[in-house]
Amino acid sequence: MLTVLGLVLCLAAAGLAPAPVLAADSPEQAQQYRYALGLVQRQLYEEAERVLNKIVTDPAPFSLRDGALFWLAECRYRTKDWTGAAAAYSQVLRDFPASTFRDRAAYGLGWTHIKDNNPKSAVESLALVSRSDARLWTDARLKMGFLMVKYGFDAAETQAVYEEILAQSGLTPEQTFEANLQVGIGRFNGSLFEEAAGHFRKALPLAPPDKKAVVQFYIGESLFRNRRYPEAEEALGQVALASPTPELADKATYSLAWCKIKGGRPAEAEPLFLSLATKEGSPVRIEAMRNLIDLLMNLHKYREAATWLAKAVPLFPADEAGELTYLRGLALSRLGEFTESLQVFTTFLKTWPKHARAEDARYQSALVHIAMGKFREAMADLDELLRRETTPGIREKALYRMGECHFNLGALKQAREYFERVIRDYPKGSGRVDALYQLGEIAYQSGDHQGAIDAFGSIADSGSELAPQALFRSGEVLMKAHRFVDAVPVFERYLKDHPQGKLRDDALFKVGLCQLELKDSGKALAAFSQLRDSTGYFRQEARYQIGEIARQVGNFPLAIQQFKAIVAEDPRNPLASRARRAIGTSLYQSKDYDGAAETFKAILKEFPATDVAIPESRLWLGRTLIAQGKQDDGILEVLKVPVLYPRSSLIPEAYAEAARAYATLGKAPKALQMWREVLKFQATGPLADEARAQLK
Repeated sequence: MLTVLGLVLCLAAAGLAPAPVLAADSPEQAQQYRYALGLVQRQLYEEAERVLNKIVTDPAPFSLRDGALFWLAECRYRTKDWTGAAAAYSQVLRDFPASTFRDRAAYGLGWTHIKDNNPKSAVESLALVSRSDARLWTDARLKMGFLMVKYGFDAAETQAVYEEILAQSGLTPEQTFEANLQVGIGRFNGSLFEEAAGHFRKALPLAPPDKKAVVQFYIGESLFRNRRYPEAEEALGQVALASPTPELADKATYSLAWCKIKGGRPAEAEPLFLSLATKEGSPVRIEAMRNLIDLLMNLHKYREAATWLAKAVPLFPADEAGELTYLRGLALSRLGEFTESLQVFTTFLKTWPKHARAEDARYQSALVHIAMGKFREAMADLDELLRRETTPGIREKALYRMGECHFNLGALKQAREYFERVIRDYPKGSGRVDALYQLGEIAYQSGDHQGAIDAFGSIADSGSELAPQALFRSGEVLMKAHRFVDAVPVFERYLKDHPQGKLRDDALFKVGLCQLELKDSGKALAAFSQLRDSTGYFRQEARYQIGEIARQVGNFPLAIQQFKAIVAEDPRNPLASRARRAIGTSLYQSKDYDGAAETFKAILKEFPATDVAIPESRLWLGRTLIAQGKQDDGILEVLKVPVLYPRSSLIPEAYAEAARAYATLGKAPKALQMWREVLKFQATGPLADEARAQLK
C-alpha cells in the first residue's frame, strides 16, 4: 500500500510524455506544458508550479488544461500546500469528469485530505476512484479500509470495502492478506466466528513474519468464541512459535488458560494465570490475577487464594478492592482461620459500608461466629440484616440463622418463632424446607412426636432435596414414639424411593430393629442379612444383630460364626469386644464351658479394664467357672463386679450368681448375705423376687 502520494505510479502511467497537442492550442501553450512536465520530472516542483499556474490561469483555450491542473495539484502536494493541492484536484474532478486524470485526481485528493487530517473527506475522495485502473482502484480501496478501521467508521461499510477488494482479481499476496485479515476482523467483531476463522486461515500463509503471530492469535480467539475449545487450545499454542510480541504472547497465554477451564481442566489453567499475575507490565496482569483468584476459590485452594487476595487489594480500584477484601475474608473462613476472617470482614464493613457486598460480609461474619460457637455474637450480626430493606435472599437466610442460633442456645420457643417467620415471610423461598425441617426437630425435642412426624412428612412429600432425609427422620421419630408398626413402612418407602440413598444401610438396619421390637425375628434377620455385603458402619452392626438372633433361637454355631467374622475382619471396631464376649456367651449356652472360659479370660487379658465389655465378661467368666464345678473360683470372679465396678448395672446379677453358688456349696448364711445385697441394688424385678423368696 502506498504511504505517500502515488506520484511515481502516475508518472509511470503517463510517462510524462508530451500529450498530443490539438491544432487549436498555440505553440507557446504546448511548449510551456512540456516545460512544466520536464521540471516535474527533475523534481523542481516550485518552478513547475509557477509555470503550470500560468497555464491554468490563462483564459485562452487549452486542450490539456485538465493535465495542467492535475500536475499543478501534484506539485502543491509535494510542497505540502495541502489546501492548494486539494483545490486543484477538486477542480479536475469538477470541471473534467471524463478526464483521463480523474481517477488519479481522486486518489491524490484522498491523500491530500489524509495529510490534512481529514479522514472522512479522504475516504469520500478515495471512493471516487473507478475500476478503470484496477491497480489504482485496489490501492485506493485498501487505503479507504485502513482509514475506516483506524477512525472507527461504520463496521458494515468498512466490511463492504474489504469484501469488494477480495472480489477483485489480480490482487497481490500482500493485498490478499490485508483484505482477508480485515474481513476476518469484521466477522469476528460481528460474532460470526466460524467465517472469521476461515478468513484468518486464508490470511495466515500470506502474512509477513511480523504479522503471523497476530493472525494465529485471531484464529485461536475465533475458535474459542465458537466454543471449539480443543482446536482453540491448539491454535493458541502455536502463537508462541510465531515470534509474538511480549504483549501478544501474554494475551495468548491468557486465552489459553480459559481454553483449559472451558475444556474441563481448570487445574491446568492455574500455572498459566499464575505466570501472568506475577509478570509486572503485562497487559493482562490484572485480569489474570482476578481470574487466578476466582479459580483458586473454585478449586478450594483457599490458602493460595488468601495469599493472592492480600497482594491484589492494593493493585485494584477502590470498589473492586472491596470485593477482593470480602473474598479474602471468605477464603480465611473456609480455612478455619476464624479470628483473622472476622478481622477482615470488620475492616471491610468499616471501609466500604455501602458496598454491594456489605450485607454478604455481615452474613458471613455471622456464619463465622456460628462456626466458633459464639451464637450471641452471631445474632448481633444477623440482627442488622433483619430490616425489611435488606435484600430478600439475605434477610431470609438471616432469619433462618437466627432460629439456628436460638436452637443451639436451647431457646426452642424463640427458635420456633424465627423458623416460622421464614416460612411465613418467604413461602416460596429457598429456606422454607430447611426451616420446616428445623421445626420438626424442635417438635421432636419438645416431645411432640406427632408434630415432628407431620413436619418431616410434609417435606418428604415435597420432592425437595431434603425429602429423603426427612422421610428417614420421620421413621426415626416413629421409632422413638414406639410406633414400630408405622415406622417399618416409612423405612421401606425410603428404600423403594431412594435405593441408592446415602441412608440406605441405616434404613435397612432400622427396619431390622423395628422387627426385633415387634418380636419378628425372621423379618429382622431378613433385613440385617441385606447388610452383610455393605462396606460401611452397618456391616458389622448387622452381623452382630444376626448373631444375637441366632443365639436367642439356639443356633449357636451361626451366632459364633457371625461374631467371629466381626473380630477377624475389623478387630479395632468398637463392636469387637462385645463380639468376643458374645462368642463366649454362645459357647457357654452351648455348654462348651472350656471354650467359654478361654474366651472370657482372653478378653480380660487383651482389653483395657475400662472397656464396656469387661464387667460383663467377668460376670460370664464367673458363671462359666461355676458351671465347670469351680464354685469358689467362680464366686471370687463374679464378686469382682460389685467391688471393681461399683456403678455397674450388673451388680444385682453378680450377687445373685454368688448366692446360688454358695447355696450349691451348702453355705446358706453366705447365700442369704448375697441375696440381701441383691435387694440393696434392685428392689423390684425378677432378681428381687427371687431374693425375697430365698430370704423367707
